[in-house]
Amino acid sequence: KVGAFLGIPYAEPPLGPLRFRPPRPAPHWGGVLDATSHRHACYQAVDTMFPGFGGSEMWNPNREMSEDCLYLNVWVPGASPITPPKPVPVLVWIYGGGFYSGSATLDVYDGRYLAAAEGLVVVSMNYRVGALGFLGFPGHPEAPGNVGLLDQRLALRWVQSNIGAFGGDPGAVTLFGESAGAASIGLHLLSPPSRPFFRRAVLQSGSPNGPWVTVGAAEGRRRAATLAKLVGCPAGTELLGCLRAKTPLELVEQEAAVLPQQGIFRFAFVPVVDGDFLADTPEALLGGGGGGGGGGEDLPTAPQVDLLLGAVQDEGTYFLVYGVPGFGKDNESLISREEFLGGVRLGVPQANELAVYAYLFDHRASNLLWPPWMGVPHGYEIEFVFGQPLNPKLNYTEEEEKLSRRIMRYWGNFARTG
Repeated sequence: KVGAFLGIPYAEPPLGPLRFRPPRPAPHWGGVLDATSHRHACYQAVDTMFPGFGGSEMWNPNREMSEDCLYLNVWVPGASPITPPKPVPVLVWIYGGGFYSGSATLDVYDGRYLAAAEGLVVVSMNYRVGALGFLGFPGHPEAPGNVGLLDQRLALRWVQSNIGAFGGDPGAVTLFGESAGAASIGLHLLSPPSRPFFRRAVLQSGSPNGPWVTVGAAEGRRRAATLAKLVGCPAGTELLGCLRAKTPLELVEQEAAVLPQQGIFRFAFVPVVDGDFLADTPEALLGGGGGGGGGGEDLPTAPQVDLLLGAVQDEGTYFLVYGVPGFGKDNESLISREEFLGGVRLGVPQANELAVYAYLFDHRASNLLWPPWMGVPHGYEIEFVFGQPLNPKLNYTEEEEKLSRRIMRYWGNFARTG
């Protein structure tokens, strides 16, 4: 048995004049909040590459999109949140999607099986993506950039204040996320104000120092100005007002045109090195001073964080079908393993005396819709982490149910003891 509390507001809806601004905490509500169903997904570009194909469409929003999307979900073990005798650890999920897509409402992120199997509280939040989450003029208070990351941080603050009421232990919070979600967690590790909000971190197929993860302040400004031009907003003092007057669709539709030579791993609106959320580039911060002076040694002594990180066997194949000529969903192309692996590297931060665990996930699900040549593609360990094979309707094998229970136990043990 699991109690699910869905669609809890953690921020004021970022509408109208609040578009592009850092999130504000949600006002208190009167009476009883209906938390029985998911709320909106955040506004985003939808994948139309393979219409009607479940392998790609499973990642598209399954709820109506809206800018009013800053909600979180809580799953608690047991039928009701009668506070257990001892608070239990909390797992907080941050979804991926290249910082331009993703939603906590997706079926594959349903926290019920993980909460039940491991006796943990599971939380997931929506955060703003694309231009609405990452367009910024660093230094400008009304549109500083990185507001999608600030959404995540505000949700983590909400967990600190409120998760005790659900039987969760605010002192035992583990973040877990995949792809851009894992990169986000890496950026929180490098941003001192986020550090008090979690003890442990699981980075699945992503790291903060990937070349696609951040841009410099000047490039961030250039991209913001380019989008403004594309939607017909004049440069100058009226620019933000003009951008705020556009419909979300008008902005989202032009995102792809900001970087015309898209290629793979080129996302227009991503976290920006703003001197605020990120004091320096992730490389410099990870190098502990490799960025001209102030580095790791200047960070406040935040609680040490245990890390679990890893990858799936065939990280790159998912991207090949989207951006590399000669590759399609139904045909592979000849490319040597060396050429291919040259482009796929996950950076491991210099872990000083922390517990750092690594995994490689190499099981290809029996019901996977993508073609066999793609192996175990990016994103296809997630269903095992969330216990989807325990759902009898989904036609996994008995072996896969066992594998999923084992993976959940690894993640659960990590959340409990590091």
